[in-house]
Amino acid sequence: MNLSILEGKRLLVPVTAERRHLAERLAAAGAIVEEVEFIAIAESSEPERLEEAVLAWCAGDYDWMAVTSRNAVLAMDRIARRRGTSLSNAQPEAKVTTVGEATRSVCADLGLEITLVPTDKQNARGIVAEFPEGSGKVLAPLGNLASPVLERGLARKGWTVDVVEAYRTVDGDGPDPDVRQMLADGTIDAVLLTSGSVAERLAATVPDISSDVMLIAIGDMTAAAARGAGLSIAATSQAPSYDGILAGLIEALEGPSQTADAVPEPGDEVAQEEHQ
Repeated sequence: MNLSILEGKRLLVPVTAERRHLAERLAAAGAIVEEVEFIAIAESSEPERLEEAVLAWCAGDYDWMAVTSRNAVLAMDRIARRRGTSLSNAQPEAKVTTVGEATRSVCADLGLEITLVPTDKQNARGIVAEFPEGSGKVLAPLGNLASPVLERGLARKGWTVDVVEAYRTVDGDGPDPDVRQMLADGTIDAVLLTSGSVAERLAATVPDISSDVMLIAIGDMTAAAARGAGLSIAATSQAPSYDGILAGLIEALEGPSQTADAVPEPGDEVAQEEHQ
């Protein structure tokens, strides 16, 4: 991917304490990057239940695990390691389905073999659409802001779904006064919206954003959350990945985007937290 068009562009990039890869990649391409921690990732509010679920998975008590966030599988891995076991112990009998390049990569690093990756929508709805019918048990480790799409959809296909809160998305510090002023006066060229939570926090903390600032959403669900918060989207990436959002950013900088303001499907209003 040719990122030369980004040289000298001032970009606002959401980060967390654990994730600065996108900001670093853009800075390496010559962009002027303003890092903002709109959200932070906190531990589950039900640690005992999460630990019980992790140990049950490692013991082979589940037929499937549906993972929609790297934060979830990393939280599970920490528990497994602390208890002297591994998430990969349940395989090859147990199967894993996941979405998004970041989550797939983390699963692979932890030794988990992925059986199902949706070919169409890279989100919970995509998993439901392509998941087989059955009567076994599915573990769904989710964030506190996840929609009920996964649980309800798999249950309709006959599965017993155990949802457990694996992590929480909480408010970060947000932009400082200088960044808020740059957004208001249009000094920033574009903002990358990497999740619905980021979009909602941006709208809440910066009520006045210049129309000259382009807002780029990482997928339809994030775009839906942004619109719901009153934001206008310049481009929506075709794939919910860092490469996807960069492609959307480049397209928007080069000219009018053909992917702007795509209409989400009903039920997609709550964004999955894949890219936090």
